[in-house]
Amino acid sequence: MSRRSWRKAVAAAGTAGILAAPLLAAGPAHAATETETATLEVLASGLDNPRGITTLWDGTILVAESGAGLPGCPEGETCVGNTGAVYKVKGDFKGRVATGLASTATGVAPGAPVSASGPEQAVPDYSGGYVVLSNLGGTTASRAALGPDAGTLGTLFRTRDGKVLADLTDHETRLNPDGGEVHANPWRFTRSGSGYLVTDAGANTVVRAHRDGTTSTEYVVPTNATPQRVAESVPTGIVTGHDGTVYVADMSGTVAGSARIWKKAPGEQPEVLVTGLTNLVDLALDCSGNLYALSFTQGFQAGPPKPGLISKIDLETKQVTDIPTGDQLQQPTGLAVGPRGQLYVTNKSNGTDGELVRVRY
Repeated sequence: MSRRSWRKAVAAAGTAGILAAPLLAAGPAHAATETETATLEVLASGLDNPRGITTLWDGTILVAESGAGLPGCPEGETCVGNTGAVYKVKGDFKGRVATGLASTATGVAPGAPVSASGPEQAVPDYSGGYVVLSNLGGTTASRAALGPDAGTLGTLFRTRDGKVLADLTDHETRLNPDGGEVHANPWRFTRSGSGYLVTDAGANTVVRAHRDGTTSTEYVVPTNATPQRVAESVPTGIVTGHDGTVYVADMSGTVAGSARIWKKAPGEQPEVLVTGLTNLVDLALDCSGNLYALSFTQGFQAGPPKPGLISKIDLETKQVTDIPTGDQLQQPTGLAVGPRGQLYVTNKSNGTDGELVRVRY
């Protein structure tokens, strides 16, 4: 995963539609920590840049693979290949159930990990196949420059016929709702009414994808201004509770402790649920009133990458508990809770040796 794909200039003040709620600190982040070290059970390995996870009521697990771009792409060039996929685990079955999806990556030296953009999340399509969100990190012009095979990058589309259901890259390029750099990087989506809500980590927006294929800006997630610094918001994970409340992860740049989680209950204005988290990339809900948040890394400082982290937030007390995974989570990007409370993560997500793991604690 490239930090460059998260870049976005600081938004101009006063943009219409901005979430204007005050920062509501909900108790100290990481107020408690489990003492017994969690274990990771590898359910699948050799995944190509695995990203978001979807769990179904029958125990099925779907993983979106961003692929590996075009095999043999010259070093330093950016190429599009059909290596994106949807990977499925159900019982004894493990394998790709949708393949040939658009994936773009810059060619690297032999042996170096390939970091790709492509499928980020997949859910079943009621008419067959899957609805897939693909990221990009660019504009309609940069996508067009990649050639016709790049048409689904930066969109929400269905695999059975390749139809684009919502073009998030076009939305950002045309409207640039936050008034900053024009840069689309769709990240996660959740069903909402007859359509979907999609986070765009590059555009700093939550976009509504309507059933007729049109899009509208649901809101712009505001910059995180403190006396020390101003950070772009970078919305990533998004989930919807049974009561219709929507939760959005806000990375707020890459500085440790600056990430936030927003809460928007039906008919109410958005508010900050918790602060003090770090580099959030995904969210998940369980059936017991807990929200889980995944940190890609606990710091981008020089040296070896710091491990990722899962935090559990009690939605009643707003207390944050860190799950003690030690250094086992390395650049994780996807998080999901199964029907019986199982906790799943896509681990080692930068390259073609990624994993789907179950976290036991």
